[in-house]
Amino acid sequence: MKKILLFVILVLSGSYIIAQEQIKKDELYIQSFAKMAVQEMELYKIPASITLAQGILETGNGQSDLAQFANNHFGIKCKAEWVGERMYHDDDLKGECFRKYTSAEESYRDHSRFLAERPYYKNLFLLDSKDYKAWAHGLKKAGYATNPKYAYTLIGLIERYRLNEFDSITSMDVYDKLAQLYPDSFKLPQENKPEIQFAKLKSESVKKTEPTAVLASYNPEKPQAAVRKSINKPKDNFEFPSLRIRFHPNGNLKFIVIREGDTLESIAKAYSISIDKLRRYNDLTSKIELKINQKIFLEPKKSSGTIKEYVTREGDNMYNISQNNGVSLYELYKKNLMMPGQEPKIGDIILLKGKKS
Repeated sequence: MKKILLFVILVLSGSYIIAQEQIKKDELYIQSFAKMAVQEMELYKIPASITLAQGILETGNGQSDLAQFANNHFGIKCKAEWVGERMYHDDDLKGECFRKYTSAEESYRDHSRFLAERPYYKNLFLLDSKDYKAWAHGLKKAGYATNPKYAYTLIGLIERYRLNEFDSITSMDVYDKLAQLYPDSFKLPQENKPEIQFAKLKSESVKKTEPTAVLASYNPEKPQAAVRKSINKPKDNFEFPSLRIRFHPNGNLKFIVIREGDTLESIAKAYSISIDKLRRYNDLTSKIELKINQKIFLEPKKSSGTIKEYVTREGDNMYNISQNNGVSLYELYKKNLMMPGQEPKIGDIILLKGKKS
């Protein structure tokens, strides 16, 4: 009888330790990504509680292979339009394709856009942004996850960790809220650090693991206004390279639109394409300078356009016609029996398909 009682005590103690370790990991995840979730809520009106609960669930509080090796916090699969890096992982099927991001921040932004830009999630944005229960059930109904208990699991996480309290604050108040929820463990992130970088926690150890970032201790005596001044607010126009990519109707060619500050060198580095290839893809010579709103293709243009011909207007030249229609400049000259460097007049017909005889 004593042996049985001892066995029961050991089992219960082990279960308690595992449960406590799980809670610590969940709380560390919340402390690391709460501000990011609230910032996304401010931009896209998705409840921060929903975003955080999904992040905890989909990543196993940041410890899943997808989170660790692909920075994928929401289990978003590649889909046809994804042009970024990929990671293959067993899910509903073996070896499924998942999106790979350069950072957790990119994953959070893509999650917001994933919901905001797809028609089957549009009804979610008719809901009250503070009604986390309706959002949880709406996500399940829209097909975000196959688990029949998905909505109830999200709601359970939100209520267990009081995540709904983040739905009623601004990003400037997140650290105050975290200090209130976790007075014994929350530490203010180092200046300029948008997130706490996870050190992978081993399930067999309950030893306390410190975040890899150097942290400044939270001081409840310090005026919070002064604390806020030490934290840089992320730029509102923040965007990752993969999110700038557009698709031209001529064969779904990938291109971006030049913005202030872009150079061939920065574009080449961002998209892992050599400068020589960028020049070839875009028929760039030393005489052609990059201009704001100019298209830059990330792959070779086509030999023909999507329409038969184009009538030139004021300000047109062969290069612009080539870029706007996704047609090789060499092929454009060839189709129209023109010499390189020759320019059309207003009202001229430029063939985009076929060839002048």
